[in-house]
Amino acid sequence: MVIPVTVLKLLRRFRRAVRSMIFYSLILFLVVLFIGGALIMYLIEHGKNPGFNNYFNSVWFVMETITTVGYGDIVPNTYLGKIVDMVIMPVGIAVISLLTASIATELTNIAITRSMGHHTTSKGKHIVVIGDVDRVLRVINVIEELMNMRGGEIVDILYIGNGDKPPALPTDVEFIRGDPFNASDLLRAGVDRASTVVILPFNDVDVKTADAKVILLIMSIRKLNPNAYIIAEVLNEADRDYALSAGANSVISLGSFTTVMIANEVFNRGFSSVLMNIINRGGNLDLMEGNEYVGKRFMEVVQLVKFRLNYLVIGVIRNGEVILNPGNDFVIQSGDSLLVIK
Repeated sequence: MVIPVTVLKLLRRFRRAVRSMIFYSLILFLVVLFIGGALIMYLIEHGKNPGFNNYFNSVWFVMETITTVGYGDIVPNTYLGKIVDMVIMPVGIAVISLLTASIATELTNIAITRSMGHHTTSKGKHIVVIGDVDRVLRVINVIEELMNMRGGEIVDILYIGNGDKPPALPTDVEFIRGDPFNASDLLRAGVDRASTVVILPFNDVDVKTADAKVILLIMSIRKLNPNAYIIAEVLNEADRDYALSAGANSVISLGSFTTVMIANEVFNRGFSSVLMNIINRGGNLDLMEGNEYVGKRFMEVVQLVKFRLNYLVIGVIRNGEVILNPGNDFVIQSGDSLLVIK
């Protein structure tokens, strides 16, 4: 018999709840309230005290007694009722104190566990970032800057790593301490529910080893989440195709990018400065939906966008392919995105 994963998770949570001190304290509280207190007082006072004319009033009396509220609207009249009430008072106060302490302890443990990254995230549709901590921090900071530039667009970000929580990690970024190469730790980070996963190289001396780890992570995450958009960085251009074959949606090779920039700088001095300025000021380079301009020629779209938004259209992205400065006869199709400089 195969038990669904969700059912197993619920069973594990129920087992943990049963073993917790809060559970036992709550059971003890309910026993004192409904059986040890209310029922006995009802049996003693009913028929002799108009305040205990029904069981609910008895429960009300015990509740206000053990919580030390003591409105005084209902009081026992019989000696036996008063003696029982004298027992209920200290026992009830002790049970309430135990329940309160148990809840406070559990909340403290949860906070400590979360701060250390040993918890399981409840996030979904979030961004998971994996890799060398220095690279991760730089990428996260840029992502947050871009979110601010996009009018306060909010996307939850989570970082999973082996070490302690980086002091420089932004406070709104969730941290999971775990081994990214362990499937259970990846599930704790919610990669199976993530919308985007960013995989950066680790700080390995050997470039091949660093890229191999990236490719291994791509395969593991693609298996856990077939729908995630996986962005990966490799250090060796030759490994780019392997990363794409492993399941990455987008692979960036820093080596090839810098090589092209240096070569162009030889003949076009200032080229690298202009390009780096556009990249570093990420809000300048953006994508626009092109559905509004379907059927129109590229040059016509350039003029319309410039007139309406004062943006410069420099290319079109079609089926994942970037087409820079297409010809005048190029026609925008449904699903195309416009690459613009703001």
